[in-house]
Amino acid sequence: MQLRIGFVLLCLVLMFVGSHCTTEATTRKTRSGYRKLDRREIEEEELRVLAQFAASTLAKAEKKPYHDTVLNITEAHQQTVAGWNTKMRLLMTETGCPIRSRFDAAHCPPKNGTIPRSCDVVVYERPWEHIKELTSYYCHEQQSSNSTTV
Repeated sequence: MQLRIGFVLLCLVLMFVGSHCTTEATTRKTRSGYRKLDRREIEEEELRVLAQFAASTLAKAEKKPYHDTVLNITEAHQQTVAGWNTKMRLLMTETGCPIRSRFDAAHCPPKNGTIPRSCDVVVYERPWEHIKELTSYYCHEQQSSNSTTV
């Protein structure tokens, strides 16, 4: 009898402890199912390539004559669906590389005098099926440092 009571108590303790333990990934999830990526994840090459894909696709969608380059990924979130939705806030600017050519970061520096813009983008990908698409974006120019507000 004492063995059975001990076993039941052990099970209750384990259930209680287990219900209060969460992983870091779980605590970073938001209501929409997106998980905020940390600085280490944002700095990974794979995310930088995805960000540049978004920048180049966006420039083509806007019928710009030149590629944009990503200066910084300021924030990123990821959602697992039938693939991944990656939501990013990008700081981008125009380069001197024509849109009709392939983008190469080593040979496409930012143009002098261009005003960077901030873009919120969502890229959907299913790498096992070679699917990658820019599904939404919203951009606005950054305020220049010498502008004044009224």
